[in-house]
Order: sequence, then C-alpha cells, then structure tokens
Amino acid sequence: MNIPLLKEVLTDPDEFITNGQLKSLSLELLALIPMTGIEGSPLDSGDIMEVVLRAAVGTTSVNGVTENTRETPNREPVMDWLHTLEKDTMLDAVNDILALVAMTVLDRGGSRTVCIDFMDNPFHGYPEDEDEFRRMKARDGTTKCHRYCTVFVIAQGKPLTLALEPVSGDDSKADAVERVLARVETYPFGIERILIDRAAFAGELIGVLRATAPPVFPVKTGKDSLREKLSVTKSYMTEETICEGKEYEQTYPLAVNVTYHNGNRGKSGVKRTGYAAYGLEDRTPAQVATIYDKRSQIEKSYEKFREARAVTTTPSTTIRLFYVGVGFLLEQLWLVVQWGVLAQPRRGGRALPVDFTFSDAFLHGIEQELDDELGWRKRYRTNGVGLPAGYDHGLG
Repeated sequence: MNIPLLKEVLTDPDEFITNGQLKSLSLELLALIPMTGIEGSPLDSGDIMEVVLRAAVGTTSVNGVTENTRETPNREPVMDWLHTLEKDTMLDAVNDILALVAMTVLDRGGSRTVCIDFMDNPFHGYPEDEDEFRRMKARDGTTKCHRYCTVFVIAQGKPLTLALEPVSGDDSKADAVERVLARVETYPFGIERILIDRAAFAGELIGVLRATAPPVFPVKTGKDSLREKLSVTKSYMTEETICEGKEYEQTYPLAVNVTYHNGNRGKSGVKRTGYAAYGLEDRTPAQVATIYDKRSQIEKSYEKFREARAVTTTPSTTIRLFYVGVGFLLEQLWLVVQWGVLAQPRRGGRALPVDFTFSDAFLHGIEQELDDELGWRKRYRTNGVGLPAGYDHGLG
C-alpha cells in the first residue's frame, strides 16, 4: 500500500501541521478501502468517503451530514454506494491499513506482548439476519450488539490496534481469536505473550491462545477448588485444572495475588485475584499482576474509538463493520501523528503534546475543514413570528 501524504508528514514535517493536512491524511487512508460503487453514477468514492469521514468525526449519521450540507449528495445515493462494499475485501483492507500505520512507529525486530479483547457495539434497529447479533448486558437501551474481536500492542505508551475481526452470532470466541491471531502472525515481530480478560477462561480458547504464545488472564472463581485456593491472606504460586476429564482439559500455573483495596473505588479490605500465568511460572504473583495491568490501556483506546464512530440504524453488518474500521483507523492515525510528528524528543523518551487531543483537536479540526468544504448549513429560516400572542412564556 502506498500512503505518500503520510510518509511525507512523518519523514519531512513542516513546522506546523494543519487541520487541512489532518483531513487529507484521513481521506488518504479511507481511499485505500475498495468500494465498487454504482456504474454510471456521477459520484466517486471520494465523495462518499468525505460524507463518511464527516459522520465519523462528528459522531453523527450519514443522513445527518447530507441533510445539513449543500455540497454533498443525498443520503440515498451515499447509502447505495456503501452497500457495494464487499465485507471480506473491506475487512482485509482495514486490517492492512491498520498494520501499515502501526508499523510506521513499531520496531520490526524482537517480540511483543499483545492484548486481545472482545468489544460490543450496541445495535438498534432490525437486522437482516436474527443470527448476526449477540446478546449483552443492557446498554444504550438495547441488549443486542455486534461483537468484534480486537488485538492491540502497547508501544511507546500507546495502544496501537493491530487487527479486528467481527464475531457473528454463531461464531465461537475461539474461532474469532484464531482468525485475529492469524492476521497478527503476519506482522514482522514475534508474540512473546498474550493478555486477555476472563473471556479466555475456557479450555478450547486457552488451547488456541497457547498455540501462538503463552496467555495471561484472570480466572473465574466458580469452582470450589479455585475458591479455596483464593481464600488466603498471602500471595503464592500454584496450579489449577480447567475442564477436568473433558476434551479441552488444561492444567495451568495459577498466580494468587493478594493486595488491599485501600479505598480504591470506595472499596476496602483484602483483594484476591487469580491469574492463569502461562510462561510466568518463575515470576511472583505481584509481577504477574503488574504485567497484566498493562492491558488496562486498551480501555482508553475504546473510549477514543467511540468518539469517532458514525451512528447508524442500517441492518447491514458490512456497513456497520466499515464504520467500526473507520473509527479505529482515525484513532491509529492520531496516535502515530501525535508520537511521530508532534511529540518532542527528550532524554528518556518523547514528550507527548497535551494539547493535541483526539476529540477537541484532531477530530474537531477535521470537522471544521469538512464543514467549510461541504457547505455545512449555518443558518436556518425562522417563522418570523415567534411565540403566539399572549403566550405566558415567563421571561419577564
């Protein structure tokens, strides 16, 4: 993939980077996603991607953009173009772009710790297929969601997204993790270990993870023998077995870490956490906990991603997946520009700029540029009358 504008900015930056350049860089990435389009249409993919980008940076819908701009097509032709996206081709392109952008700031040698997570995107509306969505705890007024498996690497204090995979209704977590790891294994570095949450506490999934690298994750405490091993007042290392006597039986090293809440989140008293600590048998439970705690940074990545997610009620899983990919691509671009171009070199590592925030600086800057180019409406016709005569408005 060729990204000349990004290469120029990263290798030969001007004294300042402008909102116009940020917009151009974003569109350069989106232009790499193939879209067949409508034969004979006066539009092109650039027209469509500008609308999508404006919807993403404003956390609004395509309809919200087309209704409030003068220089964009109507919603119908935009959605017709988006419906020509081919799911597998589009997903491959998004992952390839994520990989290419991430590798601009990642060393290509050695090995790294990667973090895997499952992200739920609330679903409103009526799906094309009832089996396509998953169930989650009620959020945003729904229990339906589209689920995505994501993998990150923490580098220079940044959670860079390496790959993402949709998890359809009939997908197992093991299948989704296997697919996403297959993408990460194409990266030019090794995987030292994998950090994942309690979702990994299943024999089949543990087997998939171990085939790539030693996994580390907190355990579920439903088993009597496990609860007994966690009812202690001192940290220690031991072993435990999952799926005993079954196909996916696993005996794993168990790190029992005992700490105190000390008023954190309004809690007090003893805190006991058990970790499946493959490959860390020679470490102390406190060291295992410290290694696992690095994974908490991906929650910040999700917070940022949601600030750049176009909203929609379309039943198309492909378009929804595309919007998710756009959100992660924008966040990745912000991270790379922030560290590669704006962070000041200093002894001990670069100092990240505090004023180049994702929402207020990066997204809002792109939004302003697009509002000018797309002719965002700035005034609306009134009725010229106001409230009816004699209306008791209470304004004095």
